[in-house]
Amino acid sequence: MSSPIPKQAPPGADAKRRTLNSLADLGSLFPSEPPEPLPVNDHKNTYNLVALMMYLVGVEYRHFETHDPPLTENFNRHDQKKNARIIRNLCMVRTALEQKYTQIRSAFLYDLKNLASLPEMIPTQAVTGLLADGIDLQSTKPDVNNYILLINREISNRINNVKDMFPEWVRWDYIRPLFLMPNGFKKEGIKAAGDYYNTNRNRYPFQCYINWDRDGCGNIFNSDYKFVQLLYERYEDSFEDKSLVRSVGDQKMDDLYAFIVRNEKTLIVVDCENSDPVKLAAMLSSLNAAQKSAIHKIMLFDSDYTTTAWTTLCQMGIPTDYDTEHIVVGRIYEHKSQVDMTLAANTCREVYLNQVDSVILVSSDSDYWALIQSLPGVHFLVMLEKAKSGLQIRNALESQGHPYCFIDDFCTGATYSIKTKTLLSELQRRLGEAVNINVNTMLDEAFRSTWVQMSDKEKANFYDRHIKTMRLKISPDGQLRIVVGE
Repeated sequence: MSSPIPKQAPPGADAKRRTLNSLADLGSLFPSEPPEPLPVNDHKNTYNLVALMMYLVGVEYRHFETHDPPLTENFNRHDQKKNARIIRNLCMVRTALEQKYTQIRSAFLYDLKNLASLPEMIPTQAVTGLLADGIDLQSTKPDVNNYILLINREISNRINNVKDMFPEWVRWDYIRPLFLMPNGFKKEGIKAAGDYYNTNRNRYPFQCYINWDRDGCGNIFNSDYKFVQLLYERYEDSFEDKSLVRSVGDQKMDDLYAFIVRNEKTLIVVDCENSDPVKLAAMLSSLNAAQKSAIHKIMLFDSDYTTTAWTTLCQMGIPTDYDTEHIVVGRIYEHKSQVDMTLAANTCREVYLNQVDSVILVSSDSDYWALIQSLPGVHFLVMLEKAKSGLQIRNALESQGHPYCFIDDFCTGATYSIKTKTLLSELQRRLGEAVNINVNTMLDEAFRSTWVQMSDKEKANFYDRHIKTMRLKISPDGQLRIVVGE
């Protein structure tokens, strides 16, 4: 083992020993400077949701290529799914029929054309693509109105097949109506929709038909953030969690990548008592393969007092990408956590035994300042949460040249499922504790107490008809009961 690093006097200290009794005392170690406001972090928009919408409503491939950034990877991923292809091709044909209604109707009547023989007006690949996926729209008596009616029914019947492609944090009951033409099963309905579309075509994204009636919005598929804001406003609602549709800016992402790559072995240590597992997962998911390979290990220091979401985080794939240690630290005294001391000790062990040269410390707790000061040969990057970190610790880090960033800034859209899985696991645990019933025993006891006589076949029929179909019923005030035979 290398010889211990000698202790150094803190910068700015005089010959007299000082005792720091609070976080505010950190300011005495550095030159007096006026406090600075919380840095405004640059953000960049995400495009995953709008890329899916663009694909489904039938936006041409060239717009995915010319988009900044390009969305061709999103297009190709969605194009592998049959249900998505069907909706896309149905929407493409419907848009074409609306845009060229008069010309197509004339070609059907006088030129004996059909859907697949008008490539200059109807995208042939959409018609043939539908046929390849088992949907033949073409009729021996082609009629534009009948085709639109048929397409509207197909979309209405099939749109729920793509529900699972959308993130669970966006309301499906707001998304689904976008694909459904109002009163679209009647000729007067499709005429009204067609007239409105063709007199207001520029308000529709890329001029593709959707059920959209708002003007002055520009391209509603400009970004995930703009789309969900406008979508929710349409229902007099508001979308509040911007971290789901925005990510950390390019410059700060480049700084993070540079920190990882320029060091040989990076350790990530996480104080689970002072960090958010969803935000950590968002940061980790943003790293590419090369950056992931530079991470020596992730060490999660947990306690019985933290959220079970940390366990969920480990179960949902982090150990697949990273060597992960989840350490649960017990307490000697109920009121005193041992997490910070355990984290510091294990961090020093990794530095000395495994030659770790850089540490990403995920915590907003100022107690770790002593750890940072005691390892002057190690590069530290501290990930803070805005609501938990004060000016003193940020100024201290800046004055000593230790970079920091805010873990709140990473897009949490891809890691939202951690919240859902954690809640479902907890509900399942609580339901298991509250409801422990053997239905066979319960049914036998019911027969005995009621003196009801049934043959074995009658009992089996009763079981299949009423017991297997029992369900949960929740009252408006949240009261839950098990319902049989209603």
